[in-house]
Amino acid sequence: MPSEFRFKVVMLGDGAVGKTALTLRFTQDHFDSDYKRTIGSDFAIKRVEVPSRKASVTMQVWDLAGQQRFEVVRQSFYRGARGGLLVFDVTRRRTFINLDRWREEAFNSLNREIPLVVVANKIDLADSRIVSTEEGREYADRIGSLYVESSALTGENVEEAFTTLCEIMIDSVTEK
Repeated sequence: MPSEFRFKVVMLGDGAVGKTALTLRFTQDHFDSDYKRTIGSDFAIKRVEVPSRKASVTMQVWDLAGQQRFEVVRQSFYRGARGGLLVFDVTRRRTFINLDRWREEAFNSLNREIPLVVVANKIDLADSRIVSTEEGREYADRIGSLYVESSALTGENVEEAFTTLCEIMIDSVTEK
């Protein structure tokens, strides 16, 4: 009999890095090429089987608005989060540089650290890539996180990013 878990996770990162697209690809296996700015937050739910942990996870994925002006609104949406995806756009260095600010905001809002997976999104735009795989991996290693490169457009490694986070969250709960 597999273990059952329920986790709230947050999508963290600047506006237009692909948080909504990743959430849609993961929960509905759909990609919408029309950019729609998230106002405040949105959420979706998906049940995930995690064979490596003999577990089933119901994930409540909270997609938080990335624009600075929504910072005050975001604070309450962190409550109860057990993990997060720290997302940047490989074609925009500023989104990579801002990852520390996102980590800090989440940890401060929760008054504790949560497991994070660093996600380099939009790898399908290889010709426009500015942030290298090595830089992304080094950053993830430095903050003690795992690293996944993904494309919400093609679906490449999207499931892997969320499943990796599930594994880490399960481990953090079962190790106690």
